[in-house]
Amino acid sequence: MADVTKAASQLPVSLERSSYSKLIASNPNYFGNFGASQLQPVKVIQNDTTYEQVTCLGYIPSTNVLEAVIQIKQPSGYDGDSCTGGTYEYLRFYVDYGSGFEDIGYTAVNVHDVPNASDCAKAAEKPLSFAASVTFQPKTNWCGVPVLPKVRAILSWQTVPPANTPNYNPVWGNHLDAHIQIRPRPLIYKEIGLEIAGEAAKLIAPQEIAALENQPVPLPDPGPLDLAQLAKLYAAPAKGGKAAVPAHRFGAAAVQKVLAAPVVDSQQVASAIDQFAAAGLDWATTVAALGNENANVSYEQLECLGLEGDPSAPRLVATLRIKQPVGYNGGLCTAGSNEYVAFWADWDDTCKFTYLNTVAIPVHDISSIPPDGLVYSVVLPVNLDPYRAPCDKPKIARIHAVLSWATPPSTTNPNALNYWGNFITTHVQIQPGTVPNPLYPTISILGGIPTGSIGSDGYTLANARFAGNNLLADSLGRRCPFGGVVEVQGPEFPGYWYKIQVRPQSGGAWQDVITPLLLTRWDGTTYPSSPDPTSHFFPYQQYANNIENLLGNWQSVGSPDVVFEVKLQIASDHTGTPVSGSVPDIHNLQLDNTAPYGNIQISSGGDCGQFDVGAVLNGTFVATDANFGSFSLYTLPYPSAITPSGGYSPTPASGSPWTLNTAGLVPCGYVIQLEVADLSIVNSVWGSHNWAVSPPSTLSQGFCLLEPGS
Repeated sequence: MADVTKAASQLPVSLERSSYSKLIASNPNYFGNFGASQLQPVKVIQNDTTYEQVTCLGYIPSTNVLEAVIQIKQPSGYDGDSCTGGTYEYLRFYVDYGSGFEDIGYTAVNVHDVPNASDCAKAAEKPLSFAASVTFQPKTNWCGVPVLPKVRAILSWQTVPPANTPNYNPVWGNHLDAHIQIRPRPLIYKEIGLEIAGEAAKLIAPQEIAALENQPVPLPDPGPLDLAQLAKLYAAPAKGGKAAVPAHRFGAAAVQKVLAAPVVDSQQVASAIDQFAAAGLDWATTVAALGNENANVSYEQLECLGLEGDPSAPRLVATLRIKQPVGYNGGLCTAGSNEYVAFWADWDDTCKFTYLNTVAIPVHDISSIPPDGLVYSVVLPVNLDPYRAPCDKPKIARIHAVLSWATPPSTTNPNALNYWGNFITTHVQIQPGTVPNPLYPTISILGGIPTGSIGSDGYTLANARFAGNNLLADSLGRRCPFGGVVEVQGPEFPGYWYKIQVRPQSGGAWQDVITPLLLTRWDGTTYPSSPDPTSHFFPYQQYANNIENLLGNWQSVGSPDVVFEVKLQIASDHTGTPVSGSVPDIHNLQLDNTAPYGNIQISSGGDCGQFDVGAVLNGTFVATDANFGSFSLYTLPYPSAITPSGGYSPTPASGSPWTLNTAGLVPCGYVIQLEVADLSIVNSVWGSHNWAVSPPSTLSQGFCLLEPGS
């Protein structure tokens, strides 16, 4: 495994580690990494990787997901075992297309103290490998122009790396940079010289011409290059130089097809010899050269392996590095070739790996590849529910991955290697839990929040976190209600059926949740799932066909802002026949779909007034809500210092004052804007709330700044 530091023998946890929060509270610059402070550091510690380290980055071009693998190295120093809340490792990600790093978000991993131990093979279980990811929308171009940005991950224990600060140095943690390849977008007409001129141009509006020029060209997906095309592509350079890519590399798949045939067929061998001869290649020489290759990692290498333990969609993550500009059977405008990763697991530490599945990712020749290569991730969703254990017995599993280029690895021998590729093994921790019982249907997550973090009053508990990214539902740890689409997630029981119902806690008839679902399979494809039209029961799916454990989408908009009961029941068939002894799972949820109220007025000179540059404006604003979140005040088109610029407490109903010193602003027309958000978790998405939007005229006021004396 690349860049992996072996776990040290158990070390006493330092005072700086165990008292980290208190020391920061006493002096934000205690460790010397808070540059905005005038306070002097007491003990400088930066980028310390004794306890944790981000070791690999990878990217999935097909889904725009950036993955990081981190390693937890010590048995203690994480503020408690798995029966406690533990602590969090925060990862903030950046992307740089050449003009500087852009912040693309952050996520977190929950970690705990886990005693040192050895596995069944007498190998140390430390480090434990975790994975975390963010999804972003990259800048793209067509296949003729590779987009290869640099990405950065900053790992920081217990402190969220500040936004838009790519050079931030954490106390505990580190930076890691790598280059990725963005998936090309389709070719558009203007890139092949489409021109609409003459009389035709007079008949089409300019905006319609622009729309036509930017339409994608309907081209079929490119097929793989054949042997003759590859031989020409990788032909020896002039003056008898060495071939750019040897024949036993680009011809490996054709050779392996013959060598791995279940039945020896002389006719097939003769046909292959003729095919190679027609391409100007010698079959015998190619076969002999291929036979001399074993676990060659000069073109690609598997570097890290980890578990992304998101309880709503756990998955294994393997990261690999592409090292060469050529040797992958064609550029981005061709089909290229595949890197295959086979995943294996020893969930119960028996020293016997079980084959899980093989996942492929396409790779290509890219002449502009950076010196450090390009990193990719390959992921496999896994159902961990059958392997969970109580929190007082940490469940450590061994996982194993095998990389093979052009042809899939063995599905029967975890140690078998093809000619190009390698394998790695690591240890992961499975989050504690109980093995599901078919008699007890379970709602594990509501509105993105684990049900254990939702109180009986239907609000999240203080400091509740989202299941998908471990980020706080509210940055200040306040309790939150829910709104919009409330996702219901829980373990599947294939062969059974289920129904979700809701009603106000105060009573009334149960309402069936019948919104059709779009479920995601392990390979990323989606398909619809609808309830029985009469009973309104949905079929439970196999985990591989529902990796997000999605059971229902409750469209709560239009329901009153009261506490609702959400009930899940199980049946043995589509008609709703009850399962003997089963007990429905019921949870409370407080709704809030009402937008907050905002109003702002200019008192000095009135709304839409004219003022000289340098004037001090003042006025009042109102920002209120039953579940108030935050407000912010700012000016457009140029920013200025409004007091207050924002806050987390509502104003009195009569309003609060604001002031704006216009000194230094340029003469222009301005808008002073008020934004108000509540605490409601809207659409089960982190960071999504109800916002004050109506009437818009109460949320902004205009004014003009003039040159003094004009």
